[in-house]
Amino acid sequence: MRVRLWGVRGSLPAPVTPERLRLRLEEVLAQFERLKDQNLPITARQFIETLPTHLTGGYGGNTSCAEVTHGSTRLLIDSGSGLRVFSDLIMKTEPQCNEFHIYFTHFHWDHLIGLPFFAPLYMKGRTIHCYAVHDDLEESLRSVFRKPTFPVPYEVVQKQIRIHKLKPREKARIGELEITPYQLDHPDPCWGVRVEGGGRSLAWAVDTECTRITREELGPDVGLYRDADLMVFDAQYSFGEALEKINWGHSSGPTGIDIALREQVKLALFVHHDPSSDCEAIGQAEDQTRQYFDQLLKARRQSGLKTSDLVWRFAREGEIIQL
Repeated sequence: MRVRLWGVRGSLPAPVTPERLRLRLEEVLAQFERLKDQNLPITARQFIETLPTHLTGGYGGNTSCAEVTHGSTRLLIDSGSGLRVFSDLIMKTEPQCNEFHIYFTHFHWDHLIGLPFFAPLYMKGRTIHCYAVHDDLEESLRSVFRKPTFPVPYEVVQKQIRIHKLKPREKARIGELEITPYQLDHPDPCWGVRVEGGGRSLAWAVDTECTRITREELGPDVGLYRDADLMVFDAQYSFGEALEKINWGHSSGPTGIDIALREQVKLALFVHHDPSSDCEAIGQAEDQTRQYFDQLLKARRQSGLKTSDLVWRFAREGEIIQL
């Protein structure tokens, strides 16, 4: 099973400004000049690998969209602005592809704004299967294609769309994949999804505040995380920011670390980066999460407990993970 992240921002796309790019370039060149002054033998590639994430492209600016593939089956999760990037690529590389599957966690605009720019919607003979737990799935899609927010009416794309209402916490098969919706903690109903295929599993837990932490609080929704090979988790805020923004519907890296360690997750990726946070700020939140993780491991070692094999990082747009 392969997972590709087409958008990792939350709430609003956050493109890098030309001024910010110029400042980054100046910082990169300044660091390179310092190495040259020391006469250190280093190639351009080796130099780039020494730089922090915010100087090597950053984390990305498109909002939530992921692609999961296994065998001949492809599933898209949400249709944020990252969907347009996927659409552009698929029309170039697989123009003959005529069937798509999209799972919607919920219908806040950052998870929908890429949908009107998904080219297959406008092509006769294409079929776009849309899945969600919500009763208002079709009405929510219809609201996107409505003046004055968008000029093309829903009736233009309706013939290409197939609506599939899912049952909470019940498995559904999509080709060679199985998906199970689990409820997240968000101001409006939001359903994460566990995707399974080829003996591997993805826990998609984005747009959740995790007001329920313990297994007892999570109840049946703990099944989303348990023994997942990959957990994609909402870390829009630093831990301090999350404490200040109660009921905003988003979480932090340390909270995700706690869940991942307890539920034996193998790899955790943190996404839904705040649009007001530049890449330096996201890097600082990642550093704080690393400090928290290291302290937990130290405490485990001192208590004689087994240390965890958990691997984790703050995700970058375009990442491909092979499970």
